[in-house]
Amino acid sequence: MNSLLEIKDSKFLKDLSIKELEELAQEIRTYIIETVSKTGGHLASSLGAVELVIALHYIFDLPYDRLVFDIGHQAYTHKILTGRAKDFSNLRKKNGISGFLSYDESKYDVFEAGHSSTSLSALAGFLKAKELGKDIGEVIALIGDASLQNGLAFEALNYLGGLKNQKSIIILNDNKMSISKNVGRLSKSFRKLRIRKSYISFKKVIPQGLRRMFRALAYGDNVFSAFGFKYYGPIDGHDFKQLFKYLEQAKKSKESIVIHVRTIKGKGYKPAESDQVGKWHSVAPFDLETGNTLQDEKLSWSKAIANLIEEEAVKNDKIHIIAPAMIYSGGFSEFERKYPSKITDVGIAELHATVMASSMVKEGLIPIIPIYSTFLQRAYDGINHDLARPNLKAILLVDHAGLISNDGSTHQGIFDLSLLNSIPNMTIMMPKDLTEAKALLKIAINDVKGPVAIRFPKGSVEERLEDEELEFGKYKIELPLTKHNVISYGENVNLLKKEILKQNKKIGLINALFIKPLDYELLRSLKNTELYVFEEAVEVGSLNSSLHLFNSKEDLGIKIHTTGIYRFLDVGTKEELLDDALMNIEEFIKKI
Repeated sequence: MNSLLEIKDSKFLKDLSIKELEELAQEIRTYIIETVSKTGGHLASSLGAVELVIALHYIFDLPYDRLVFDIGHQAYTHKILTGRAKDFSNLRKKNGISGFLSYDESKYDVFEAGHSSTSLSALAGFLKAKELGKDIGEVIALIGDASLQNGLAFEALNYLGGLKNQKSIIILNDNKMSISKNVGRLSKSFRKLRIRKSYISFKKVIPQGLRRMFRALAYGDNVFSAFGFKYYGPIDGHDFKQLFKYLEQAKKSKESIVIHVRTIKGKGYKPAESDQVGKWHSVAPFDLETGNTLQDEKLSWSKAIANLIEEEAVKNDKIHIIAPAMIYSGGFSEFERKYPSKITDVGIAELHATVMASSMVKEGLIPIIPIYSTFLQRAYDGINHDLARPNLKAILLVDHAGLISNDGSTHQGIFDLSLLNSIPNMTIMMPKDLTEAKALLKIAINDVKGPVAIRFPKGSVEERLEDEELEFGKYKIELPLTKHNVISYGENVNLLKKEILKQNKKIGLINALFIKPLDYELLRSLKNTELYVFEEAVEVGSLNSSLHLFNSKEDLGIKIHTTGIYRFLDVGTKEELLDDALMNIEEFIKKI
C-alpha cells in the first residue's frame, strides 16, 4: 500500500481488500489527528467521515462523477486521497492548502464553499449542465444532518424531487451533531429513523412541495420519500461492506436516492468523540496526549460579550437570545444551562432567526441574535425587510467581524458593514474594549429604537472592565485633534494609538464607536483638515463611504484618505492579510 505522502489519486483503492481499506482508514485518521494538532483545523467532522469518503472514492469514478461536499468540514480524507497529504503541514496557512474545498487546488474539488447547505443546489446545477449536454457522470452530494435543516437545502430538495429522468444521489452524514447539537422537527425525525434500523423506504411519491413533506412526516413516512427519493438506511458509516452495498445500489439505480449514513463525529480521538457541545468541531493547535490547546486560554470576545448579555438578561425579562447554531461558538453554553427559557437555538437558520425576532419585538420582547459576520450575509433580507423597514429593535451580536485568520475567503468578516450601512433605521457600533462594549450594549437595549448591530472581532480580549457613560452617536477623541487625524473603530483604535505614540507623531485619533449614525457635529469641526480612515472592511459602503458622502454634501473640504479591502482574500494570518491588503498599521502611520 502507498504511503499517504505518495498518493496522487484514489484509483489505487480498488486494488485493496476490505482489511487493507480499514488499515488505510486508521492511517488516515492518525495522520489527520497528528497534523491538525499542529496546524489547527476542522478535526471532528473529518475524523467521522474517513470510511465514508474512502468508500465514495472507491465506488465512483471521480472527478467524472461529481462529488459535492457541503461546506468541506468533512473533506480532509478527500484531500489526502487526491494527492495533498504532503501539503497538510501548511493546512490553513498562507500559500498552503485550504481548510475547505478549493477550485485552485485540485480538479477533484468540483465545488467549493465555506457556508452550509449549498451542496444540494450545486448538485442541481451539475444535473442541469448534464441535461444540457455536458459530459458528466453520476452526481453525488455529501451533506451533514445540521446542514440539511437549513432552508436552502429544503429549496433544493423540493426542486430535485420534481425532476424527471435525472438521478441525484444524496449522502446524509448523520453524526447527531454536525457542529453542535441539532434542533427542530427534522432532527427528531432523524432520531426516529435511527431507531428503526431495518427501515428502508422504496415508496415513490410525486413531490408537491413542503405540504407533502409535512403530511409525510405526520403519517410516519420520512422527509425524503415525501420529496420523491428512495431512502436507504440508516447504515453504519464505518462499515465498508455496508457502504459498498448501498453506494453500488445508488450507482445502479435509475431513481434519485438518499443514503442515510450514521457516523461518529471525532472517531479515533477520545476527546473529540466525547464532545457534546462542538468544542472539537474547529480547533486550535493542541497537545495530543491531553487534548489541551497549545495557546494560552484567554477570555474570548465571544464569551466576554455573552457574559455582558447575561448581566443584562437577568435584570430584563424582555431579553431573549435567538442563536442560529451559535450556543457554543457564541459563548452561550453556560447561559443556556442557567437560563434555558431565555435562549432559543434555531439551528443553522440565520434568515429564520431574524424574521422570528421581528414578531417577538412586536410582542414587546428584545431579541438578541449572536451571528458571525460571514453568516449575517444569509440573513440580509430578514434584517432589511422584517426588522429595519418597520423599525423593530433586535440586537445583532456580529461576531468575527473584520479580518479572520486561516479560514480564507469564505469566512472574512468584511462585508457585513457595507450590507448593514445601506439599510435605513440601522445602528452599527463597534467597541475597542469591554468597557465600551458594556456601555454600547446598554445604549442598544435602552436608547435605540430600531435594529442594532454590535460588531466585535474573533480572538481574545483584555478582561479589564469598568463603567463608562457613552452618548448615542458620539465619537471619542483618543488623541488630540490636529490638521491630520486618523479615524477608526474597534480594536484597531488601540493599535493605532500605540503606533502613533511610538512614532511620536502629532496626529489626532478619533474612535468612531458608531459607524452609523456618524457623529455629524464632530465631523463638521474637521473642516479643511486631512482625515485618514483605517478599517477592516470592503471599501464600498463602509465608514469611509459614509464620510465621503457627508463631506461632499456639507462641502466641508476634508481631504479624506482611505484604506479598505477591494477583493476576496486568501488564507493567511490576520497580519499577513493586512499586509496583502496594503494595510500594515506601522506603514499606515509612517505615511501620514
